[in-house]
Amino acid sequence: MLVDLNILIRPCEEVYGPSDDTWLLINALEVIRDERVLEMGCGTGVVSLHMAKMGAKVTCVDINPRAVECTKWNASRNDLLVNVMESDLFQMVPGTFDLMVFNPPYLRGTSEHMQDLSWAGGPTGTETLHRFLEQTEGHLADGGRLVVVVSSLMHQGALDKVLKGFRVRELASMRLFFEELKVMELKVSEIGPRRPRSYF
Repeated sequence: MLVDLNILIRPCEEVYGPSDDTWLLINALEVIRDERVLEMGCGTGVVSLHMAKMGAKVTCVDINPRAVECTKWNASRNDLLVNVMESDLFQMVPGTFDLMVFNPPYLRGTSEHMQDLSWAGGPTGTETLHRFLEQTEGHLADGGRLVVVVSSLMHQGALDKVLKGFRVRELASMRLFFEELKVMELKVSEIGPRRPRSYF
């Protein structure tokens, strides 16, 4: 899937705007028509709107109510249908999905301010991703896949632990001045069910 310049996105105050990691993710995604897709942390909605335009049935979620309203506005502006929900990860999300997409906050740090949750990924930068992956069980359809963005700024030992139990395939990468970004496809190991892991 390529970035579609015909999709017009209005940035919104206190909402994470499209950046290098966003465009890398969009270009790495392959979406099948009528596929049930969930985007976690939708921000302005730009990734979800690209997937909807490709014919996917898209549900998109953000913990930030401003992001929910921003995505709804951008979807209406582009005449694209997406189901937008306010939720802390899967708290309010029903159903199962063939594809789940998440560009998580991956910088090391914590914050209680809503506008900072788009970048503060916890002490190792992996805590939010870890919570997301733990909660996908019961929401990922058989044979489904997860696509996530990771960064070299994350604690790499912690990231290796978070990804343990998944079959991992790199879809795309980008080297910036201060970090390397990667888009990874994750599938549940066929060896057996993943053993629950406690949170950090």
